[in-house]
Amino acid sequence: MSNLIIGCDIDGTTVNMSAFNTREGKKFFKKEPVNPNAYSPKEMYGVSNFREIQFGLYCFNKYCMYEPPMENSVAVNNASVECGDEWHSITARKFTTFRNIFGLIYRKMFEKWSTKNGFKFKTIQYCSEKFSPRDKYLACKKLNVDVMIDDKPDVALYLAENGIKVLLVDNPYNQEVNHHNITRVKNWEAIKKEIDQIRLLKEDVSEYKKITKEEKLKLGTAEKVNYIKEYRNYITKLKVNVKALKNSETKFKLLYGLTNIPCSIIFKSKIEGKENIPYQDGFIIASNHLNSYDQFYISRALGNRQFCGFAASTIKNTIRGKIFKMTDGVVFIDRTNNESKEQGEEELIIKIVHDKIALIFPEGTRKNKDEEGRKQLQLPFKLGTVSIAQKTGTGIIPVSLYYGNKKYLKIGEIQFVNPEDDLVSANKKLEETISAMTLKSIEEDNGKKLIKKQKR
Repeated sequence: MSNLIIGCDIDGTTVNMSAFNTREGKKFFKKEPVNPNAYSPKEMYGVSNFREIQFGLYCFNKYCMYEPPMENSVAVNNASVECGDEWHSITARKFTTFRNIFGLIYRKMFEKWSTKNGFKFKTIQYCSEKFSPRDKYLACKKLNVDVMIDDKPDVALYLAENGIKVLLVDNPYNQEVNHHNITRVKNWEAIKKEIDQIRLLKEDVSEYKKITKEEKLKLGTAEKVNYIKEYRNYITKLKVNVKALKNSETKFKLLYGLTNIPCSIIFKSKIEGKENIPYQDGFIIASNHLNSYDQFYISRALGNRQFCGFAASTIKNTIRGKIFKMTDGVVFIDRTNNESKEQGEEELIIKIVHDKIALIFPEGTRKNKDEEGRKQLQLPFKLGTVSIAQKTGTGIIPVSLYYGNKKYLKIGEIQFVNPEDDLVSANKKLEETISAMTLKSIEEDNGKKLIKKQKR
């Protein structure tokens, strides 16, 4: 019998949010709900945005700190963990993805509530309230969840349509949601039964055995999917120095803090699409590669969030190489040695699996390094980026850099590479996405130049 990886939402799933809004709303608005089946207090009581905000300010802290868990939710969670299952909280709790003191307070508030009530979660994945379907899908994919427990209609449907099994906690506002990957559950006793059934049906993952590239090419679709599952299972079970990973993050943030002001002046760019970067870590940024300082522009877009990536072993003793080494985030590889490249790839994969952001330049080298490269919009992409995304299950954030009259940095929507996907097709999609963003930057830059000429 296999152990499960379970994702679990909080509001409306482990806490009866609808009951809280009904009970406290009656007191605050001094009337009965006009739409008892609605999701939000605004729709439930037919009030303005301003009145909903007032209600939130008055009641939200009470909800976060004192509202009890649903009956049997803690017991089911604990019993499942005792059986060897792995639980992750995947929540779009309001305010928790704010990168300020306000967000810190609400994250601490949730963590305190969770611990106080006895929940056992291996990790907490905070997701954007606005982009919760996208962010929860990223969490489910990178954690390789077997089932997600949720209540929100748009989230449940998005996950189900993208192949994630969902246990939908029955609530008045989700009655219209149906899909073959969604199972409606009335309470936590029903959730336990479904989890037990999923555990019985889950096939054991075979032990990972490395095969050659030639052997991989001969695998059928089902064999390929199974091989990737075996590899993921192998990677997640590898022992890593968690303390060293934490130390490297601390070093990065310290270095970022010390260089923040000068870098914000030197590496200033027009950033577009910042909302496409999720709050949670453990994803890949794929960017075109123009010059040796590209990563500093990308760092400005990420803020003080650590990222890691490949670097040629030839720059190890340069100033840039020493800066990379200082934070322990870089993976140095000898590009002329296949063994070095394979070892480097696995080292980076381990970092991604342990929630690090990876920055990869799929072109493999700088476009502007020689005259031939400068003539091209973009060099052909190598398959390594999409291969790593497929192996880890995480998403790729496409990024385009363009240095013209002004510096432009565009961030695209997240892309995923499923185990059954063809890498060449996935690579072409990524390549075309980034080149299209670059062309848009060129158009904007040339438009500005034309305006300047007209003014003269």
